[in-house]
Amino acid sequence: MENACLKGSAFFRAAWERREGTCRVGGREASLEEAVTAASGLLKGARNPLIYGLDNSTIEAQQVALRLARRLGAVVDDTSSFCQGALTQGIITGKVPTCTLAEAAQLADMMVYWGANPYHAHPRHLSKYTYYPRSQYREAGWMPDVVLAGVDVRETETSITCHKMFWLSPGGDREFIGQVMSALAGKEASMQAASFATLIEEAHFTVFFVGLGLVYSLGNDLDPFLGLLTEARSRGKAAAVPMVGHFNTMGFNHTLYGDTGYVNRVSFANGGGPQHGPEFSILRQLRGGAVDCLLVVGADPFTSLPHPLVSTLASVPIICLDPFPTPTFEGAQVAIPVAPSAVEVPGTARRMDGEVVTLPQAQTARGPSDGEVLGRLLEALD
Repeated sequence: MENACLKGSAFFRAAWERREGTCRVGGREASLEEAVTAASGLLKGARNPLIYGLDNSTIEAQQVALRLARRLGAVVDDTSSFCQGALTQGIITGKVPTCTLAEAAQLADMMVYWGANPYHAHPRHLSKYTYYPRSQYREAGWMPDVVLAGVDVRETETSITCHKMFWLSPGGDREFIGQVMSALAGKEASMQAASFATLIEEAHFTVFFVGLGLVYSLGNDLDPFLGLLTEARSRGKAAAVPMVGHFNTMGFNHTLYGDTGYVNRVSFANGGGPQHGPEFSILRQLRGGAVDCLLVVGADPFTSLPHPLVSTLASVPIICLDPFPTPTFEGAQVAIPVAPSAVEVPGTARRMDGEVVTLPQAQTARGPSDGEVLGRLLEALD
């Protein structure tokens, strides 16, 4: 923990001090064997189970979960279906140009944080991976030879650091992009849009770090942004990197895509090939009352989903695998504490730029990993 940022240090401390150590079935304490038996019974009796989460699991655990999903004929989804999924699918399929964080740090001469505040969400992003690690400096000796820009609706820690800030009204991203495109085409545009267009025209390599502020403002219709990205590429090199919120969201998206050709919202029902569509998102599945058993792995839908959808979970049997006593863990019919990935569980993950990272075991595991529990559930179904 000595060199960890505040967020990392808090995670290590929580993993050690606040771990939930006892399995529970129906609110009472139970052994791991009893919990696995109860969970497998719920899954066997379900006609339309849904496996949700896995963004905080290793790639190895995600692979086991997909085998379990095929065995159950279950629906599989994660947070990317209502967050960065459209962008990550474009990146994985090669339709959206991207780059590694190392390339951004060493080659980009313009970095744009759009609808993102890494000082809060990714504390070491600028200091370790993008802006400050740049090896080439101006003659002053300390200022990186790169323009740091931001697009946001409010002042943040990141906006204070940026050389250029572009302020929008909430939901104004689409209009701003249109204005920038007009300026790039030599047409009339606002002063702010014209200034942004000038930065793009002068840059040799622009990297857009895309946050949820932009994604939600565009309503997951990224075509306007992709048009801007294409226009920037016509004037130099440009790339997009999603500021994903969970450490292995990209790992899940890549793993599922490699298995099915889709990054989220997949159904293995009816024994046929994988089906894909918005109807298989956790939001639509819960709204339509289709789910009759929910297996949650390292996620907290009780906290992250809209309240009307959370209220529908009152009638759905929930199995929760998590290192921490989240509201979902506390409300689950079967709750199984697992060792936290990347702290007590080694493995591999994909960083937001798609690079595969090896996760060493930092502490001795005090319980089974989520991959081990998923494997036991798979065995119990035979």
